[in-house]
Amino acid sequence: MNSISRETGSVLSRKQILVLLLLAVALRLAYVGIVGWLGGDFNNGSDSGKFIKRALSLLEHGEIVYLDFGVLIPDTARMPGYPYFLAGIFSLFGYEHLWVVSIIQAFVDGSTVIAIGFLAGAINSRWALPAAGLACVWATLIIYASFVLSDTLFLAFFTWGLCACAWAGRSRHRALLLIAAGIAFSLALQTRTTLMFFPYLILPLTAYLLSSVGGMRWNRSIALAAIPAILIILSVVPQIVRNNANYGHPVVTTQSGNHAMDVVDQFLRVCPQCIVEGMEDQMYTDLQIRLAALSIPEQRNPVILNSVRRDVALNYLKQIPISAMLHGTIAGVLRSTSQTAVYETGHQMRWNPQFFSAINGSGIAERMFKFARTVATDPFLLIWALAQAATLSALLFQIVGTLNGIRCHTVRPYIIFLLAVAAYFLMLNGPFGNARYGMPLTPIVVILTAAGLLAVIDRLRQQNEADGTTATERPEG
Repeated sequence: MNSISRETGSVLSRKQILVLLLLAVALRLAYVGIVGWLGGDFNNGSDSGKFIKRALSLLEHGEIVYLDFGVLIPDTARMPGYPYFLAGIFSLFGYEHLWVVSIIQAFVDGSTVIAIGFLAGAINSRWALPAAGLACVWATLIIYASFVLSDTLFLAFFTWGLCACAWAGRSRHRALLLIAAGIAFSLALQTRTTLMFFPYLILPLTAYLLSSVGGMRWNRSIALAAIPAILIILSVVPQIVRNNANYGHPVVTTQSGNHAMDVVDQFLRVCPQCIVEGMEDQMYTDLQIRLAALSIPEQRNPVILNSVRRDVALNYLKQIPISAMLHGTIAGVLRSTSQTAVYETGHQMRWNPQFFSAINGSGIAERMFKFARTVATDPFLLIWALAQAATLSALLFQIVGTLNGIRCHTVRPYIIFLLAVAAYFLMLNGPFGNARYGMPLTPIVVILTAAGLLAVIDRLRQQNEADGTTATERPEG
């Protein structure tokens, strides 16, 4: 462990880590304080309520259960990690004051900031401090850390997992780091189901890093890369055994059915002209018919209910044109990569800002003019507009950082690694897109933004030096 510390010590010093951690936590606590002072809310609608109910169930019953037909039955819908996290906080501080959760998550997110710095440093030591500095002030991280949602806890585990994989490529302690990565990813999966298929990606990606950066043979790199993949898979075995014992089916969760139906709904929203009229209503009618045909024991089995929802959704998904799916997916990707989380502050404060989508007008020019006038008179919308401009500007730096990194042979494997991870989440989200769905991308976009900023600064410095040299060489008179 000491040798690993020495390897990473050249990236961020102890003093830098302490300053970054204090700054990150202070900014997040300041945001929590402002929200609380202004009478804002720390939950995010139904999702927060679902997590809170599960945490209270753990405290009351010792397990996550819910009432169905007058009987308490084990829950299968969500992973237990975040409810256990909340239950621990509630047992110490009670559940009446949700701001306590936000305070603790400020420290959790502070660790994510440090992880981003180390992840960037594994790629290029110059990137570590700028990336961590950007992560300190990144609005998405600050805002979502205040909500009673699983995203902040998930991201902390996930980022440390990526960090361990990245350092395994250049460290002598590859096996130890990959075990740490597997544990971190497993904890992340216990928090959110989004890593369910991640073992199939992390194995070839890690093997690629070990061979291209570490110079290992492919057979040995694959064997080592299998460590985190196997640990991730093993981490869900208890859920599979539990659900099989309770419901007769070896599944991890029962989220897929509802998610599949939501996907169909989202495709219908983004491209209604591509769809047969009334398809959405018919889908839910068919679902009710299928559910009514089940026996009473089947209606009380969440695994069977989930499979029915999934089958109905897949049947309708086949009827949606490829063009509509492509349109919806691209729209989701654009929203996840370009939206700022600042708009969530409006909902958090129970404000009702009139965003551009709500502006009426005969054409795009008239709507933009009306929206500009609204922004000029609404302080919150002005802040949102500035944050959105910063987000879009960051996208340009991310493109520069990506292109610059691909041209460098020592950095290229890591850029490919990060882009593949980003693609995984974007494809998994499909047509769903907003700042929250883009949260898993945050470590990647922050690092690429820092890389792009440094590349631009280096270019300007070279240009200034060239101009100075030219001026010196120019003869007088």
